Amino acid sequence: MAAVLGLALAGVQGCISPADRLSADPVLTTARYACLNEVARRCGARVSADELTGVFTVQLGERRVAAAPGIAAATLGARVLTLSDEAAARHGRIYVPRWLAAEAEAYLRGRVVERLTERPIVVAPPPPPPPVKPRAVGKVCIDPGHGGKDPGAVSRRRLQEKDVVLPTALLLAAELRSRGFETVLTRESDVFVELEDRPVVATRKGADLFVSVHANAIRDASYHGIEVFYWYGSWSAASAATRREGVELAQAIKRACERGGLSVRNMRGADFKVLRYSRVPATLVEIGFLTNRAEEQALRTRAYRQRVAAAIADGIAAYRAGAK
Repeated sequence: MAAVLGLALAGVQGCISPADRLSADPVLTTARYACLNEVARRCGARVSADELTGVFTVQLGERRVAAAPGIAAATLGARVLTLSDEAAARHGRIYVPRWLAAEAEAYLRGRVVERLTERPIVVAPPPPPPPVKPRAVGKVCIDPGHGGKDPGAVSRRRLQEKDVVLPTALLLAAELRSRGFETVLTRESDVFVELEDRPVVATRKGADLFVSVHANAIRDASYHGIEVFYWYGSWSAASAATRREGVELAQAIKRACERGGLSVRNMRGADFKVLRYSRVPATLVEIGFLTNRAEEQALRTRAYRQRVAAAIADGIAAYRAGAK
């Protein structure tokens, strides 16, 4: 029977939240606790303790009461009660909340309990989330990487990065405009723009965000997935607050890509020039690996570019709405 009761109590314990468990041994004050062994003595009941399960059982005829130290639950016959304080053992004796001791004695004596004396557990509700503060974001500067004399990464089948990121950036601009943003691009055709000059476009055009779009390449052809970067270096043209916002922007885009079912490799810091010289919150998104066969094939398609553009736009919209 002790093993059965132990399993019952263990099952109840699994339903008790950490907020209902004590972080240390309870203080056994007479105002809160009573000894179940004394209840047994007054009722002429037998007390036993199972060394394997730790369950103390008080039995009088067919009536049984069971409790175990460290568990905020007890059984009175077939009833399982959730306790507001854990039971505790001291010197081979079991102590329970006073209200439970009183109810256990009434039960063992065969009395009808007119009302439930159990005190409900009061679990404080979780604190409300901090109020969402929308950000004042009206214009986004989109930077298609490379261009002109700089092809960027090139796949084994001669797909050039500059020819992937420009159409993706144009799709991103259209997605953002459909969400009520203004957009400006650092290039709208196959021309070369110096790295340091790209974030200057955002400043000159009054953009609130800077998003650079690139495609990845690495020797290991197994690498795949989107990477999102934020500034992390020794110096930046932006203020500390603006740099923190860049991290928030990167997080919002990463989460949006994941929600959109896209493979996201990671999000991490980098000291890229376009991020270093940006005076507004900035991120750089590598939309896939040209050195991965499957992603290279996907990057050739408008459908995949559209998915990526929509996900990045969703992330920017979430950032504007106050997402962290």
